[in-house]
Amino acid sequence: MNNKYKNPGQWKAFLALAWYAFRAQTRNPATFFFGFIFPVVFICIFGVIGNATPKINVGIEQDTIDSVVIEEIRNQPFLTIKEGSYESLEGEIQKGKLAGILTVSENGDKTEVQLTTSNAFPQEASSLKALVNSTVDKMNLKQAGIEDPTITFSEREVSGRKPRYIDFAVPGQIGFALLSTAIFGTVFGLIYLKKALILKRMFATPTKALTILLAQGTSRLIVALAQTVLILLIAVVVFQFYLPNGLLTFIQLIGLSAIGLVAFLGFGFLIAGLSNDENAASPLTNIVTLPQFLLSGTFFPTDSLPTWLQPIANNLPLSYFNIAVRKITTEGGSFSEAMPFMLGLVTWGVVMYLLAAKTFKWE
Repeated sequence: MNNKYKNPGQWKAFLALAWYAFRAQTRNPATFFFGFIFPVVFICIFGVIGNATPKINVGIEQDTIDSVVIEEIRNQPFLTIKEGSYESLEGEIQKGKLAGILTVSENGDKTEVQLTTSNAFPQEASSLKALVNSTVDKMNLKQAGIEDPTITFSEREVSGRKPRYIDFAVPGQIGFALLSTAIFGTVFGLIYLKKALILKRMFATPTKALTILLAQGTSRLIVALAQTVLILLIAVVVFQFYLPNGLLTFIQLIGLSAIGLVAFLGFGFLIAGLSNDENAASPLTNIVTLPQFLLSGTFFPTDSLPTWLQPIANNLPLSYFNIAVRKITTEGGSFSEAMPFMLGLVTWGVVMYLLAAKTFKWE
């Protein structure tokens, strides 16, 4: 027999295996849903509604007298005014639908301004108190005839970039897509090859185990980069996602995504090696992915988590990736500022690859 058929080149085997693994992914509905459809839909939804300026709901008693305070409150663009009887408004504030109720009454020659706030909205209540206090102080000074007070207040404004939820959401969705592709696609793809005895047949050929794994990883890297490019294009073109350095930041994001995918693949290989069927793999994939989706700053900042949980959340693999991406996008930092976090992610990946090498079962 010709020697070339006994010992086919590993390069040729690698290309063939990578091509068929890529085709299998493109035909897998889960790959498109978690890798393409879900992140894109999420970005579109929150790109439309997430950037709206939140307003404070304030109730004004309908029988209250007209005053400068009421006029000032009505003219504030960040307030939504609701009028009604005090009893109905009090019911609304107890239900958490109002941040405060404003009433103005006269008692002889004095005017009393009363603000009822809800402890359900501490930040909104603080803003309302500051607004009412400022207005009342101005009225008192004017009535006292003080036109030139000895203590004055001045302010100046500098330009700054308004934080938008879309700038927070896009890095999280890129990480979500990469982790989903690396774990779900790898685990269930390799389990299928095990159950169908395809891996066993591959070992009957001169193809090396490393070639098989590299082909699997390369096919998923291609899909992951396509996911990243699609998410970024939609975010930039449709929702003006912030890229501080334009094309350079875009290229840096592609590089970070490639590193992230390779690191996340270690988790996929480990779970696939430990599992013989889907029933065994499903709990393991959920244990690895769900905490990261919920705690790694994918949908909301980790700062909103309990203090005791933040150190754990901030050191998860997906957290390192999300922080690194936001360093060069929303924070406008340099690529070197993201490297310490990518080093943490790579460390996670190395540990997973070492464990996978010790535990991987090919049958």
